[in-house]
Amino acid sequence: MFEVQLRKYRKERSLTQGKLAILLNNILGENFKAINVTSWEKGTNPKTEVISAIAEILDIPEQYLFNDSKEAIKKIVSSEIPDIRDLQNNTKKINLVDGYVGAGSASCIDCEDISSFLYVDNSIIKKGYTDKEIKALAVIGDSMSPYVEPDDIVLFSELEKGKYNCNDGKYIITTINGTMVKNLGFRANGDIVISSCNKCYSDEVIKSNESQEVLDIVGIVVGRILKS
Repeated sequence: MFEVQLRKYRKERSLTQGKLAILLNNILGENFKAINVTSWEKGTNPKTEVISAIAEILDIPEQYLFNDSKEAIKKIVSSEIPDIRDLQNNTKKINLVDGYVGAGSASCIDCEDISSFLYVDNSIIKKGYTDKEIKALAVIGDSMSPYVEPDDIVLFSELEKGKYNCNDGKYIITTINGTMVKNLGFRANGDIVISSCNKCYSDEVIKSNESQEVLDIVGIVVGRILKS
C-alpha cells in the first residue's frame, strides 16, 4: 500500500522521483537519488525517519502514505483537532481574519481586519513557525480538497511583499481573481505554477516577467484546522 500511496501523492504534487530525492536530502542530510524513490515505489520500505520526511514534503499526515480511505481520514482529522483539555501548556493565540480565503471561489480579505482569536495546539503548526505571528482564515470553495474543505481553517504566516523563499508549497495569494489558498511551484526560469489539490481545476502559469504585477504572495500556509 505504501508504494501506491507514495506514487499517488508524489505525482499529485508534480514531483519527479529525482526532485523528491533532492528534497529528502535537504531535510535529512543524506544522499538519496531517484533510484531510491523508484525502489520504494516498487515495494521496498524506507526507514521511519524517511517516511516522516516524505510526509512533510508532501504535506500530508504520515498515515495517508498507508491508508487514505474516508474512514481513515475521518480518524486522522479528528486527531488533528486539539482537545481543549490539552491546550493549557502548549497553545498559541492566533488572529482570526474576518472573511474567507478562496479555494476555488475567490474572495477579498484584509489581513488587518481581525474579528476574533483562536487558541491552537503548537503541534498543528509547521515546524519553524511556532514562534512567528500566525493568522487564520476560513476556507470557501473546493479547489484545495481534500487538503482543506469549505469552512476548514488555514493558518498562515504573512510574508513581506516580494520576499519569499521560492520553495514549493501552499500559500495565500492574491491575483486579479481575488485572494486564494493555492499550491505554488517555482520553476528555475522564474515562472510560478499555481495549482489546486482538486484536479478538476487547471493549473495556471505566471511568467517571470509578469509575476510581480499579477501575483502577490501574502503568506505561507503553516497549518490547518479541519472541521469535524
